[in-house]
Amino acid sequence: MKGKLPRHTSIVGLGLLGILAAVVISALASNAHATSPGKNGEIAFKRYLDSGRSTGAIFTIDANGKAERQITEPEAGVKDDQPDWSQDGSLLAFHRSVPDSPFAIYTVKPDGSDLTRLSPPCSAGSPQCEDAAYASFLPDGNRVVYTRATGKARHFPNWDQIEHSDIVVRDVSGANPRVLIRSRPFAGDYNSAHFSPDGSRFVYVRANSPLSKPALKHAVFVARADGSGQRQITPWSLDAGDNPDWSPDGKLILFRSYEGGAKQSQIYVVRPGASGLRPLTHFEPGTTVLSYSFSPDGEWITFAKSGQGGQPDIFVMRANGTDIRAVTRTTLWDSAPDWGPAR
Repeated sequence: MKGKLPRHTSIVGLGLLGILAAVVISALASNAHATSPGKNGEIAFKRYLDSGRSTGAIFTIDANGKAERQITEPEAGVKDDQPDWSQDGSLLAFHRSVPDSPFAIYTVKPDGSDLTRLSPPCSAGSPQCEDAAYASFLPDGNRVVYTRATGKARHFPNWDQIEHSDIVVRDVSGANPRVLIRSRPFAGDYNSAHFSPDGSRFVYVRANSPLSKPALKHAVFVARADGSGQRQITPWSLDAGDNPDWSPDGKLILFRSYEGGAKQSQIYVVRPGASGLRPLTHFEPGTTVLSYSFSPDGEWITFAKSGQGGQPDIFVMRANGTDIRAVTRTTLWDSAPDWGPAR
């Protein structure tokens, strides 16, 4: 999340409350997802369709910058964001934010057909509503994992914290929700869960509220598939997070440093056991760095950073951080790339 606005705000909780600030904060949100091994296909990403970043749609493009295609057709003021490919490339999951309504999880086919809502519908403001965001597929392709926010809200300076933040698994039919991890009341958000390619573990980001220590900090955690055995793998001092991604062989986790914006963000890798922490990039101060995903063959990484006219574009680089190449070149805001498999 990213940019110059304060990161000390619960995006998910704000969506539930219908607070207009969520529109601004979510405009800067980024994304990356667990990447399944295979041949490289198209890159899915989010593009804001207007300079005011009021409307966002899901697009796909080849890594060489060709064959760009708009997949979703949101109404004005609606933002589709955080796309994630299924393992066979037959579906994309994403979340949709509608003004004054909770966020919701959808799937769509890569030709734009069969748009389906997975998270339950509800009336805005209802205490039974769930705010659903950051969806990604499990390796079996039959389930998704996402962040669910529910309950009341507490207000702090630059931060509105929802009561409960859960990591939930749900069938692609929308049935059989199951909570893997639940936060303590008002303690923070559990965001961006992504399962390892073998399905044995998942990675997620813990974003502390002002009531947790260290306050307003982020760190990357790994847990077993059932939510047990939670282990922190990045130090709080690195303020790390922003939708971490597994390498296709499951040996590395990709993430971004300084999610809160205290220092220049860089793209890092770390092993699931917390060893081998190292930066891949060395961007100059003032560079916007947003999001990333491994390619299915593990040889490349796609990411978003400052590009055309100062707005973020989609780029690719080799898995060691070299040979950076632009994929999109627009004056609009492109981010949240996820590299899908060949179909």
